Amino acid sequence: MEQFFIIDRVKAEAPVMATFGVFSIFFSLLLYPYLLWWAFLVFPFMAFIYLILSKSKLGFFNRQCFLHLNNEGIRYSFHLYQKPVFIAWHLIERVNYQLYEINLKISESGLLVSIPIGYLKTESDFEKIRIIIDEKTSKIIL
Repeated sequence: MEQFFIIDRVKAEAPVMATFGVFSIFFSLLLYPYLLWWAFLVFPFMAFIYLILSKSKLGFFNRQCFLHLNNEGIRYSFHLYQKPVFIAWHLIERVNYQLYEINLKISESGLLVSIPIGYLKTESDFEKIRIIIDEKTSKIIL
């Protein structure tokens, strides 16, 4: 049993887009006293750079975003800044299904891991994920 769910790429790149936007604001404010209104050309310039990096898959734009459920556990990476995370099935103490996320409580550390559902490509994937998690975790489900 192996299920691989695709993450919506636009949602996965949203933190990077926000970073480019904030950088553009600070850079244009820094240049404004020297270049006056020409400083606002930073925004289209940064958008152009972002599109080139995104299309050419350079650097961390090459990273894949996924949710992978298999016999060992759950692997996921939801956005480009996040490194892949692995959670073994035997480490999950409790599962709590919310409207927009699945919360997993880790038994050894008491850590609460949240898996957002909004990143998934289709809404029907949530039921598939729920069935697999229920099947693999025979623990108490809230």
